[in-house]
Amino acid sequence: MKVLRAVIKGKMAHFRKVYSNSTSLSYYFPPRTTVLGIIAAALGKERDSYYSEFNVYNVGVATLTPLRKLVTAEDILDTDELNTTKFRGFSNRVPTTKEIVIASRGDFLSYEIFINPLNQELEKSMREPVYPLSLGPANMLAWVDEVEEVDCDELPSGSAEVVGAVPAEVKVKFSSKVQISLEDTVPRDFSSGRVPGRARNYYFSVNGSPYEIEYNSPLNGVMCNGRGVVFL
Repeated sequence: MKVLRAVIKGKMAHFRKVYSNSTSLSYYFPPRTTVLGIIAAALGKERDSYYSEFNVYNVGVATLTPLRKLVTAEDILDTDELNTTKFRGFSNRVPTTKEIVIASRGDFLSYEIFINPLNQELEKSMREPVYPLSLGPANMLAWVDEVEEVDCDELPSGSAEVVGAVPAEVKVKFSSKVQISLEDTVPRDFSSGRVPGRARNYYFSVNGSPYEIEYNSPLNGVMCNGRGVVFL
């Protein structure tokens, strides 16, 4: 099986949790919907034009750098009343907090993304994106550091050593070397009007270390160069 592997780097990231309101919480990793948005930007697709077209893609995500979160404070416009004074920020603003994902070591964070099926247009566009890429908001710019085509096999039955995000239904063998986060209600796709569709809970290795999982039913994933990747 041919899989496209891309390494995306940036200074910081924010992947807003779908149930956040006044406080902007963030997932540790880009959900499948965010990765599809990155693909769409690379290919030059217009906003909201690619949802059904990109349903064919399988996406796996891991981090290559240990991650941590910062909590920042910011004031946003109070738009409860529609008037010029409110919109221009001359009246009271609304204080809120926002989680930012950064690397716990080094200057930049780095995500490893696996995409299947592979096509030449996608590989070329990831090397030379049509639109600028970002890790969440438009001001958190990112760039593609590596792009390669890798040969992968299906995950073995029963158990595997994996990196990155895996569905929370599997059994994880916890160890002191791996920092695991449970990321809840992560969207897989959008429906019409950018309404989040199906959502799942995932385990994610925050420090990038591989870990062992066990499962009874087959998992949708691949084994690439001895590293297991489960598709979101």
